[in-house]
Amino acid sequence: MADRDEKTLPAVPVRQSFGHSIAFIVLAAFLFRLAVITLGHTYRITPRRDHFQFGWEMGRIARSIATGHGFGSPTDLDTGPSAWAPPVYPYILAGVFKLFGVYTAASAFVILTFNSLFGALTCLTIYAIAQSIYGNAVAQAVAWTWAVFPYVIYWPTRVVWETSFTTFLLSLALLLTLRISDRLPSHRAWILFGALWGLILLTNTALVSMFPFCLLWILYRRGLTRKQVLGAILSVLMAVVIVSPWIVRNYVVFGKFIFVRDNLPLELHMANNHESSGLWTRNEHPGNDDAAMHEFQRLGEIQFMENKREEFQQFVRNHPGEFVWFTVKRAFYFWAAPPSLTITSNGYDLGFARHAGFLLGAVLAFAGLWLTVRNRICGALLLACFLLVYPLPYYMVQPFPRYKAPIEPEMILLIVYLLWKAKHVRLRFPFGREIPGLAKAARPGAPAST
Repeated sequence: MADRDEKTLPAVPVRQSFGHSIAFIVLAAFLFRLAVITLGHTYRITPRRDHFQFGWEMGRIARSIATGHGFGSPTDLDTGPSAWAPPVYPYILAGVFKLFGVYTAASAFVILTFNSLFGALTCLTIYAIAQSIYGNAVAQAVAWTWAVFPYVIYWPTRVVWETSFTTFLLSLALLLTLRISDRLPSHRAWILFGALWGLILLTNTALVSMFPFCLLWILYRRGLTRKQVLGAILSVLMAVVIVSPWIVRNYVVFGKFIFVRDNLPLELHMANNHESSGLWTRNEHPGNDDAAMHEFQRLGEIQFMENKREEFQQFVRNHPGEFVWFTVKRAFYFWAAPPSLTITSNGYDLGFARHAGFLLGAVLAFAGLWLTVRNRICGALLLACFLLVYPLPYYMVQPFPRYKAPIEPEMILLIVYLLWKAKHVRLRFPFGREIPGLAKAARPGAPAST
């Protein structure tokens, strides 16, 4: 049964002031992010390597589009058509380049503002998710945490990538999953759900692993009736309709089936070879190494990726034990952040503090998930899929912290719930001493947990 404070209270309409509304939280979150961009001058992206850090491969593809050469050339060299990245964000960035100039400060300010808008709108989706699962009080705390937490503000204000847009879309998909599962869904709801997942796949294809679990959750909640199964099929077909034009484009351009993007073999090879020790190596990446870049241009993207696929498969066949050990290491670093050579201060290595900080968030999130399951809160199994299933593909490639960003709204949701419930815990010590609560004592008359 859901453990919500508001569950047993009658539904009484309350007139809420703007200062206490979710609209105010979203506005505050957006203004915070704009202030960081403006006051921190984060739009002044380094011009090194012709602004390569301005979107990296996506920035190069966007430049190619904006200059009339089409979706291609993800490196410094002209390498022709590409399927390196999903199309949505590069086309958005290309539109910004067309209007405000390629690699200009104005373009950086606009695209970071775009990122920040969806970073702020995530307050709205996470609020609605928390309200549905835990109630209003936790929802307010979660939304404010997302609005002001410095770590989640970093991604939209400093990094030109689809991270914040993807995070919003995935949180919206979770919200729609909960809404559809709570009521009898119409054909329109199923079509909208499928269209959203189609957009997600064209923005960040790695998130496809969550689509079947969201569908299964809805069917589990609504029952395996003929109408619901047909609705799920309709949703899948809608997603296919949205994605199909890009798949057709890839087939026409490259003469083979490519599901949205084609760079996975490179990522697998880069993280699984004798030089990598399980983590990503830069010296063979076409975006960083001149020799690899010229090889990429000479072979063409398709043949280059095929070669990397063969090298990865050969490594796994010849060294299965190393591959398993590398995967275990990456699973740890996904939650604890990979080592960084730049984390120093006054000669001190702060690597341990970096790992401890990231790992603490993961431990608290899983503790919140355990408490959610223990309290039999509806939605616990769905949240478990986000923490247990979503990371699996990233255990085989470089575990960049950015890859974890799409599930950080769910992590913060679980952490806030854990801390919220901790207010009502009484700590008992020897000799009869009692410390009420981690924050304050349990409410008078309420049974205390031990």
